Order: sequence, then C-alpha cells, then structure tokens
Amino acid sequence: MIAIGLALTLFQFNQGQLQVWQGVIEQLPYWLLPACIAIALQFNRSRLAYLAAFMLAYFVCTTNDWLGTIEQEYAEQILLGGTFIMTWFAFIKDRGLLSPHSLVRLMGIIVSFAAAFGWLWLNTEFKPLLDQYLPELFNVDVRTLAPLYLCIFIVAIRAAWQANLVNTSIFISLALWTAQFIRPETLPLAVSMTALASIYILTVLTDSYFLAYRDELTGLASRRALFNLVLSLGRKYSVAMLDIDHFKKFNDTYGHDVGDQVLKLVASKIAGVRGGGRAFRYGGEEFTIIFPRKDSSSTLDYLEEVRESIEEYDIVLRDEKRKSQSKATRGKTQGKAKTVSVTISIGVAEHQNGETFEQTMKRSDQALYRAKKKGRNQVCV
Repeated sequence: MIAIGLALTLFQFNQGQLQVWQGVIEQLPYWLLPACIAIALQFNRSRLAYLAAFMLAYFVCTTNDWLGTIEQEYAEQILLGGTFIMTWFAFIKDRGLLSPHSLVRLMGIIVSFAAAFGWLWLNTEFKPLLDQYLPELFNVDVRTLAPLYLCIFIVAIRAAWQANLVNTSIFISLALWTAQFIRPETLPLAVSMTALASIYILTVLTDSYFLAYRDELTGLASRRALFNLVLSLGRKYSVAMLDIDHFKKFNDTYGHDVGDQVLKLVASKIAGVRGGGRAFRYGGEEFTIIFPRKDSSSTLDYLEEVRESIEEYDIVLRDEKRKSQSKATRGKTQGKAKTVSVTISIGVAEHQNGETFEQTMKRSDQALYRAKKKGRNQVCV
C-alpha cells in the first residue's frame, strides 16, 4: 500500500517526463494484463485472473471507443457493477478455472451488474418519492453511490482483518477503479491498468514463493529454503538438528490435532532463537537451525535457551467436550484442563574444511542420535 502511494505521488511529479513514454505506456496493459491472466491461472489464483480479464475487457472497450460515448447512467452502472464484483471476490476463495465453481463466478459477475442496474433503476424510478422524504439528507448522487462507499469500507475492513496479498490487491483494485470514474484526471487509465497488472503479477509470484519456501503449518522456512540458504553460506557455520522427543507416541495418545498444536508451539520457540540462528522445518517433527559464522561452542547457550523454553512451557489440551458445554459449565471445568509438556533433543555440528553441507548435517544428525541415546532433552555436540 505504501509503495503504491509513493508510486502514484512520483507519477504526479513526473508527468512531463512520462509524456515521452506515453505511447509505450498506452500499450503496456495489452501485454501485462493477458500475461497476468496466464500467470494467475497457472498458480490457481482465479480471482486475480478474473479481475485481470475484467480490467482488460474494460480497457479494450474504452480505448477503442467500442463503448461509444457512455452516458452518465451507464457509466455509474459499470462503476457499481465492477465494485460489486470486487467486493464479492474479497469474500470467496480461489478455485480452479476448469471446475463447477467457474460457472458460479460467471453467474456472480452477471448478478453484480444486474444488482447495479436494479439499484440505479430504483433511484431513478422512485426519485420523486425519495426527494420528498429525504430532500436534505441525501441528494441523488449520494443515494446512487452509497453502495460504492459501503463496498469500499467493507473491502478495507476485510483487507485489514484478514491481511494477505490477494485481499490487499483487491482493495487496491477497488480504489483505483473508483478513482477512474470519480476523478479520472488524477491518473490515466493506461497507468492504472499497468499498475494493477504489475500488482497482480507480483502478488501471484510472491504468494507462490511463500508457498514453496514456507511451511504452511508452522510458518517456518521449509527444507527448500534451507538448501537455498546453503548456497550463500561461507566456510564457517554450524548446523543444529532438533527433534521432538516421543512425538509419535504423543501423536498416538492425543491425536494429530494436538500434535499439530505441539508442532506450532515448538516452531514458535525455535523461531525465536538468538545468536543469528536461522530456523527451518526439516520435515515431520525435525527442525534445523543454521548459525552462519559461528562455531559449535558459540551456539550451545542459544540452543539451551530454546530447549529450556520448550521444556518449561505447559501445553493446555483442548477438551472436545467443552464445545458442547454452556459457558457456566465450561468455567467450572476450566480449572481441570489437562496440561502436558514436551521436550526436544538437539545435536549440533560445526562445518569442517573440505566438508559438504550434507556431511555436516549428517554429523549433526549423529549428535542428535547421541542426545536421544543419553536420555533425550539435552544438547550434544
């Protein structure tokens, strides 16, 4: 959002220089919006694909005068129809294009324009009656554009409440869409469409990056990110392998839902490691911490802090029966909630000259095995 604001500000101060590139800018949406559609569909971001297609259709019709001279009522219908579409997209999920959901989305687009037409028709048809009862409070423009203001407010709340890149992109789309109709002199249409296409492409690529390099359950960097970091490591570093003690037995006893809670807790503690450590989820209940430019002895205090923070934390198990209890009964039984604790074992190894990363990791894994063999809940070198 801040970057977009700065970009728009720079545009206002450099309009003279941008006139040199006017011909190129006017052609950019014809290339970027179709590219955005292809990329969004490739990564199953159907909402952004639909929005890019909608913006492309509007841009093509407007720049080629296919819409002719649009009367005010039709301009407002297009404005409100697009607004309803974006507001609806802010609350639905991405689905594959070749699925029954595509028909639902197409029907939703039609319903959005029908709703815009119906609202404007009601305001026109009952204008004398509305003017009679609401002459001073609302003029016709406010009554006509009231859904627009309401939708902007709803989408803004949605983008703030459930913050993610797609919701933010939808809010920016709605803001620029509104500006094109209310203050068209602020920003040329080609610039707005180019900005939206760039935002959509960056959103899809950034989202895909996080899906590839972030573990969805714990939020830690994934194994792929770990081996990507290896490429930038120098000769001096240490590798720590961490494993939750008796996790399989814990999972069998309390269930996988509780096991996921434990993984999230342990990951949050590991993510807080000090000393410049970089935490990763290696797989299952195993985690890895890389300490660039540190020998193994320098990492022991930081690893002990992580081990102790996990050992001292009591996990309150959720009682499924509490969901069906009243608040009064739930309050009486809250004090009886069962708590458990988990521990981790840690093995750490320092990189040696002439050794590959895989060999260093194997030695840290061997140190982890020694920690488990000695009784678990400890750090071994």
